[in-house]
Amino acid sequence: MYETIVILSNIMKNFKHKSHIVILGLLAIFLAGCSGKGGKEVLARIDQKDVITLKEFNERISNLPPRYQDIVSKNKKQFLDELIVDKLLYNEATSQNLERDPEVKRIFEEAKKKILIARLLKDEIDDKVTVSDEEIQDYYNANREKFTQPEVLRASHILVKTDKEANEILAELSGGRNFEDLARARSIDPTAKVGGDIGYFARGQLVPEIEEAAFDMKAGEISGVVKTQFGYHIVKLTERKKPRAQELSEVRDNIRQTLERIKKRQVFNDYVTDLKAKSKISINKELLESISKGEDSEKSPQE
Repeated sequence: MYETIVILSNIMKNFKHKSHIVILGLLAIFLAGCSGKGGKEVLARIDQKDVITLKEFNERISNLPPRYQDIVSKNKKQFLDELIVDKLLYNEATSQNLERDPEVKRIFEEAKKKILIARLLKDEIDDKVTVSDEEIQDYYNANREKFTQPEVLRASHILVKTDKEANEILAELSGGRNFEDLARARSIDPTAKVGGDIGYFARGQLVPEIEEAAFDMKAGEISGVVKTQFGYHIVKLTERKKPRAQELSEVRDNIRQTLERIKKRQVFNDYVTDLKAKSKISINKELLESISKGEDSEKSPQE
């Protein structure tokens, strides 16, 4: 049901003329068709003609993705109110005969196509693609370079406006003052509140001047004055982590997803190729060329 709503919502975005009541009415129709009304316990009654049974209510919740089930389970009263509003809006939409509106009919047809295609792809591709543990292991062995974490550093810094002030701070540090205390007291960077801690970073993530200084230092060392576009820095390297190969257990899920995408794309391409081979497709090349030229001529010279 949730997937249906997502599909329909995406379809709606592609239409220029969208009435909220039409959209909500359309969604309500699909909501109404996605779960039965079995069960005798009536949770809510609307205008003596519509009911929401306890069974229907629970089925609606169970059909939601797990993360939404947790949210709804803590807000069942609100969820019930949303179902009631859905039914009220749907009833109002049908009372206005909006299902006969040409735009609504067109949206229904587009939604129907998308839903049927989605189901076809699920049956013919998604459900048929599997990835074995052996395939995951083979991919890991063949692509170990992809699963190496680069060298990362952790550093702190003090940022001031002038070279003179930076050198004064260096003198205080040489005299035994605590780096983090001076960062809190003197740095104009937002990191001052955490003692100047920048956190972990790899090459290419900080300004070049800071990186150059940090990667040339040993853990515990303090740099000289480093000038950047932001001002004058004093850098302290607090930790250095060497490159590390990730274990298979750390990347197994990512590899599985990667292989599934690759397999699904290949199965999809083969499936479409087979459909084309079994079909008679003719294209008016002259007409296609003419409309293509027309599109090109509409572009401005600058394009």
